[in-house]
Amino acid sequence: MMPQLVVVSIFWLGLLLVASWVKPDYSHMSQYISEINATGTTAAGVLGWVGFVPFAIVVLSFLVSARSRVRVEGISALGYALLFFYPFAYLGAALAPCDAGCPIDGSASQTIHNWIGILSYLGFAAGTLLLAFTPRAHWVLRIVFVLLAIIIGLGFFIMPTENLEPVRGAIQRYLEIAQLAVFWLLLGITRKHSSNE
Repeated sequence: MMPQLVVVSIFWLGLLLVASWVKPDYSHMSQYISEINATGTTAAGVLGWVGFVPFAIVVLSFLVSARSRVRVEGISALGYALLFFYPFAYLGAALAPCDAGCPIDGSASQTIHNWIGILSYLGFAAGTLLLAFTPRAHWVLRIVFVLLAIIIGLGFFIMPTENLEPVRGAIQRYLEIAQLAVFWLLLGITRKHSSNE
């Protein structure tokens, strides 16, 4: 699992760096990551298909292959399933790109994009919270899952507020780091390779 996590993390970082290189006017501080692929902007469409789609596939393959190694069952298995909203969001950003500036109101594509964002962030936050119920998980890990769920959920709600517009990109980067941290924390709930399990 760890090699795949390294690939996911490096790919995410590379996506941000390539966006800065291809779009020198793109601001990680004030713009959403989906604005890399915003309709009518430089390299729109291309970055969605060569950036977002491959990244979604890498994350999806990680989640599918890691499922057999994590110790989730019952409600925590539902939590794990909700983590699939993360690659779904990147596919959505490619297939239903936002309008320039990623406004709340806009084209049909923007409306679909907004709904994908709502489902993805809240679904992922709920999934992270449910991972706290993983059987035999250490209590510290449970607390961290709860805290990350709160950070992701609250961050989603504060990110689009008008007075935080100058830093909404930075808020989203922190939320993405929190989401990647959830993936890394899955290492703490992997099955032990012993005859007892």
